[in-house]
Amino acid sequence: MSAKTVLNTLHTSFPGMLVTGVTGGLIGSFIGGPFWIILAATIGALIGMVVWRLGGRRFFLFIVVGALLGGVLALLIAGPEQGLIGAATGGAMGGFIAVNFLMMRPRQPS
Repeated sequence: MSAKTVLNTLHTSFPGMLVTGVTGGLIGSFIGGPFWIILAATIGALIGMVVWRLGGRRFFLFIVVGALLGGVLALLIAGPEQGLIGAATGGAMGGFIAVNFLMMRPRQPS
């Protein structure tokens, strides 16, 4: 693979890498220490790159919207200490909803 191909792949997949890389970094911060943050963020970014390249753009959109809505709702209902839990729960629910919507989409005739 040439350097131009690698850079183009990274440029194209950056939004997916950003979403799952940040999520991995946050998970690593709960595990504890800089090593775990870097490891979890790297694994998350790699997973995000693969999912984005496979066409998971709508999937990531649902996750981001779910995380934002869940975080805001938790902040309003339970206070600032529960905002992170609400965002994580909203992101997971957004992912589940995205999978169900994408599965119910009519297929293209062959």
